[in-house]
Amino acid sequence: MEDFNRQRILEVAYELFNTRGYKGVTISDIAEKLGMSKKTIYQYFSGKEEIASSVIDEVMGRVSAKFDRMEPGSDPIANIRSTFDQVKAEVSRISPLFQDDIRKLLPQVHQRLREMRAEKFAKIEDCIRVAQQMGQVKTSIDAHVVTIVFLEAMQGFSRSEAERHGISKLQAVDVLIDIFLAGIVNDIL
Repeated sequence: MEDFNRQRILEVAYELFNTRGYKGVTISDIAEKLGMSKKTIYQYFSGKEEIASSVIDEVMGRVSAKFDRMEPGSDPIANIRSTFDQVKAEVSRISPLFQDDIRKLLPQVHQRLREMRAEKFAKIEDCIRVAQQMGQVKTSIDAHVVTIVFLEAMQGFSRSEAERHGISKLQAVDVLIDIFLAGIVNDIL
């Protein structure tokens, strides 16, 4: 029952954080939505920051698992594309409002996200190197540099105002992935 209640708290908090942002949600809001007392919530979490941190830890765990399943294998480019698509779907479930609040109000959580992102992008770099050895990717590019440039571009989209131009962030990220892959793939393929 303890794990069940903890998970329910996280699910409701995730929903509320996504609709109202971290700043716009109180422990009382979470308790009210769950039909439980604040005292019950405090049996599982020390406060709202720990709840938000746990919510992001769950998301990071799911994203991390997708990267951990990535193996260069026989088609590293297809593997990169597939992983990007899976990660994009997971990350898109976090509203821009919640993302913004994490960046501004929860610097330790934001730093953990950045570190995990950098660590997992090393797998992309490994796939690019394997693809270079297989002749799928241009050997004239530096796998490390192109991976860092792509990571920085992706992070830029998290702060982008693409919607102002009628382009969803998901559409923009799809285009970025296409440009990235088209730019590194060997022309002879």
